[in-house]
Amino acid sequence: MTMPDTFTPPAKPPVVDFAPLVGTYRREGVIITVTERDGAGHMVYEFVDGMKDFSKPLEIELVPVTEKVFAGTGVGAAFSEGYMPVIFSELLDGTGCVYIGMRCGPKVA
Repeated sequence: MTMPDTFTPPAKPPVVDFAPLVGTYRREGVIITVTERDGAGHMVYEFVDGMKDFSKPLEIELVPVTEKVFAGTGVGAAFSEGYMPVIFSELLDGTGCVYIGMRCGPKVA
């Protein structure tokens, strides 16, 4: 068995129009706010409701891998060191969503 390489962004990330991905995404216990800062993607991953005391909000920079796949900067024990995959997609009804850690957060605003 050969283990895959560690997930990292490409040495020369593609230029991506980040504007369509900007917004607020929500799943049980988490609000994910995606913004664009100086042309780069940024995300705040915040625990809410019954999980609000689990961790302080996590600030994550998003480095493009493709138009819909990003390498999120590592945030320590909550995810992993290095990079984690952050994948934007659409549900069958057309609602935008973001997948982080195999969990889907639909876009709410």
